[in-house]
Amino acid sequence: MESENTFEKLLLSFSVYSNAKKILSTGKTSETLTALNGIRFLSISWVVLGHTYTFALSSISNTGPFLKEMLGRRSFQAIANALVAVDSFFAISGFLLAYLTLKEMDKRNGKLKWAMFYFHRFWRLTPAYMLVLMTEATLSSYFADGPVYPPQGFEVDYCEKSWWKNLLYINNLFDPAEMCMGWSWYLSNDMQFFILSPLLLIPLYYNEVAGIIVCMVFLLGTTIAPGVLSSYYDMPASLFADSSQDVYDAYTNQYYVKPWCRMGPYIIGILFGYLLYKTKSKLRINKVLNLLVWAVSTTLACLVLYGLYDSLNGNPLSTNVSSLYNATHRSVWGACVCWVIYACATGNGGFVNTVLSWSVFGPLARLSYCLYLVHPVIMYAYSYSSRTPIYLTDFTAIYLFLGNLVFSLMVACIASLVFEAPMMGLEKVLLGRDKKKDEIIIA
Repeated sequence: MESENTFEKLLLSFSVYSNAKKILSTGKTSETLTALNGIRFLSISWVVLGHTYTFALSSISNTGPFLKEMLGRRSFQAIANALVAVDSFFAISGFLLAYLTLKEMDKRNGKLKWAMFYFHRFWRLTPAYMLVLMTEATLSSYFADGPVYPPQGFEVDYCEKSWWKNLLYINNLFDPAEMCMGWSWYLSNDMQFFILSPLLLIPLYYNEVAGIIVCMVFLLGTTIAPGVLSSYYDMPASLFADSSQDVYDAYTNQYYVKPWCRMGPYIIGILFGYLLYKTKSKLRINKVLNLLVWAVSTTLACLVLYGLYDSLNGNPLSTNVSSLYNATHRSVWGACVCWVIYACATGNGGFVNTVLSWSVFGPLARLSYCLYLVHPVIMYAYSYSSRTPIYLTDFTAIYLFLGNLVFSLMVACIASLVFEAPMMGLEKVLLGRDKKKDEIIIA
């Protein structure tokens, strides 16, 4: 009888109806960090927006005039600096990891099944990732057609020589030009940070001072590394400041995809997650102090986003200032994002928490991982299938963004139902995973 019940649960793991109900559910529990849903969906939408412009600029007829006009607008800096949207996810990932893991260690008196700790993460990310990669690498040549559409699809040699690097989450340590699914560098970084995380979490759990010292050593290292590399290669603070191929290659190959340059927001997230764990989500802050911290956080976030305006309009930064910006701005941004999460979780978020906790964000946030996996595939298919260049305007850009976002969400929903949700269901049945942990989707 028990075996029949288990078999039924295994079959239900592949039920489109059951999985769709879970994805579309807007239910909340008392322990749900509901503001995270809004942050996750808005951040992935920001990623899609940035990629919309990146893809469009390679196939429009008015690249020069459009860029000149856009960079002359201070408001466009939020798009020009959309790269920090990924750092939001690193910060979220570190925050959730620390908060949930430390709570679990607390329940088990410091003991944790570390083998399962790593297996769950690998199982959580890999099946959907590999299935999307397999589909994109082998079938993308059939997605569309056009005069510039690649006959072999979007990947070099169908990823025949590089797929294993993706499977092992080490593709960001090799030449990005050979990377299969170029946007998967993020997943490799996130997995590498996760592998290293016990080195930070275990000291934090047993000895607060020692844990903070270890975190600060890691943070110092991931701050110095990008600063030194930026100075050595004379990197600008923004690729819009220098679009030469040599600068682009150095920025991408030596800085942008490397874990030792990107771990800052993740460490900040771990520290804030630890703080939430220690305060048990019950810290009420004095109103004046709360407003002050919000003001400082907002100011710093605006400096990160809009502080490069003058440097992109005739007043370039020196090498040393650019190096300082490249060394610190991602960690500063991560701290601002983590403050929003922490403030909302402890009842100090006010109307910001109300907006970010909107129930509609729940289902959309659950699709964020698959949305990240599939949205560049949609953009490649559209871009390569174009018969003629388009003349890009504000209205055209908005139209393209909304089209990319909605269509990618539709494909992400299918990918989640077919690839992601069944694998999560199988793990729950076979290994007895806690349902609450399955609700945490870090993309």
